[in-house]
Amino acid sequence: MSVARASVIMIATLVASRVLGWLRLSVVGATFGGTTDLDAFIAAFRIPDAIFGLLVAGALAAAFIPVFTGYLAKEREEEAWRVASSVLNALLLLLIGASAVMWLAAPILVPTIIAPGFAHNPPELALTVDLTRLMLLSPIFMGLSALTTGILNSYRQFLSSAVAPLVYNAVIILFTFFAHPFLGIHAVATGVVVGALVMWLVQLPELTFRRTRYSFSLDLGHPGVRDVLRLAGPRAVALGAVQIVFFVDTILASGMPVGSLVALNYAFQLLMLPLGVFSIAISAAVFPTLSHYASIGDVNRMRQAVQQAIRWILFLTLPTAILMIVLRRPIVNLLFQYGSFGAELREATQAAFLFYSLGLAGHALVQILARAYYASRDTATPLALTLISIGLNVVLDVLLAPTLFINGLALANAVSTLVEAALLLTLLATRARLRLVGLGLSSAKHICASLLMGVAMFAFIRATNVTVDLEQTKIGLALQTLVASAVGGAVYLAAAYLLRVSELGEIFAVVRTRIGR
Repeated sequence: MSVARASVIMIATLVASRVLGWLRLSVVGATFGGTTDLDAFIAAFRIPDAIFGLLVAGALAAAFIPVFTGYLAKEREEEAWRVASSVLNALLLLLIGASAVMWLAAPILVPTIIAPGFAHNPPELALTVDLTRLMLLSPIFMGLSALTTGILNSYRQFLSSAVAPLVYNAVIILFTFFAHPFLGIHAVATGVVVGALVMWLVQLPELTFRRTRYSFSLDLGHPGVRDVLRLAGPRAVALGAVQIVFFVDTILASGMPVGSLVALNYAFQLLMLPLGVFSIAISAAVFPTLSHYASIGDVNRMRQAVQQAIRWILFLTLPTAILMIVLRRPIVNLLFQYGSFGAELREATQAAFLFYSLGLAGHALVQILARAYYASRDTATPLALTLISIGLNVVLDVLLAPTLFINGLALANAVSTLVEAALLLTLLATRARLRLVGLGLSSAKHICASLLMGVAMFAFIRATNVTVDLEQTKIGLALQTLVASAVGGAVYLAAAYLLRVSELGEIFAVVRTRIGR
């Protein structure tokens, strides 16, 4: 399957997943709002998320795919599955052990490291411990799902792995909506666990179709397994260090007024929704291709794939960032103006969302640039640059939080991510001989078109707010957001056409080909 086709499949399914993601945030926010219960849930999610982030998310997957793909490229499928089986079994044992240890340590870790700001409220602290223990089952299932996704993507199969997050969100929504009258906030936590399980199960049929050669082996001495562990080590350290930022943010926000942790988390989740649609889809689709080119030593095609991915990411994320900044108020009100999610909490979310949005392109670039290193089996360089970014983030957190509160935490995240992306690109440009002049020209066109789009949307919002108060009703909010987005989108496409943006030409070429058929 080509990168373009794989990206289209993943983007289509991820759009549906992100719509459910928005609905999930709305349902949970409307049900629990800026309450101590939701603050406790968000804090409780930190330890399970840290386990997944440290042992699985990107670390094992980024190390596993190049090794597994390398065996497949050399037509050594049996050997590839020996590696996959050993890695899967080792991962399962590791996740079960880590979750068990954290279950025992939760009463100590939560009040000392996770949320010391909750110490003044014993019931909230006890609830956080309880929710943490419940959700410690989720990293086990998420880990199985992530490795299954890695195997399927190595075979250029993307459908079920792209659908899996959609199912995850749907399960959480159903549990929250139907079970919260009986379980309270535990309904959301239960939905997280069941959703993680179903996320793995939906991928098994497609994996079975690939004539799975799984075995109960645990050959840690196999050269392929050693390669995976060697490559995963630096990435695991990097992702573990990333968790430091989340812990610092949680600690600082837990000492701020009630709802601060909710507003910060919801603003970050809003940032992740478009990021998942564009950059994660393109990065996941292009990664097996990069790994294949790297394994056969085709440097030219690898460079072309990286440059194409960078251009597409900027073409999509720069206007999206402008849209989020200009339309942050109607977007947040449209999604969260329900139930317990009050006006003060929405305003805090809008402000944090603005600062997070400044770093959208940086987050997107880090996704693809890091994978270019992983495809070449270099995880040490991204690790070093990630550690620099994390150090900068923590320093900025401490400096900005006392005056800007959660807005300072969001701004620190945006600045440090942009710095990391710039460093990754600078070093990769030298190593892969990227054509920076061409990329710079494309970026300038994207920025120019995006700014024109922002001006058009801002003018529309100002005009409608002066003439008609569309924000009084949900229909008015929806109309204002959709029409403003349409106006901005039209201006962006028109500007891109006049500036001869190459990505727009590629879209027209695909459309003409489809129509010609």
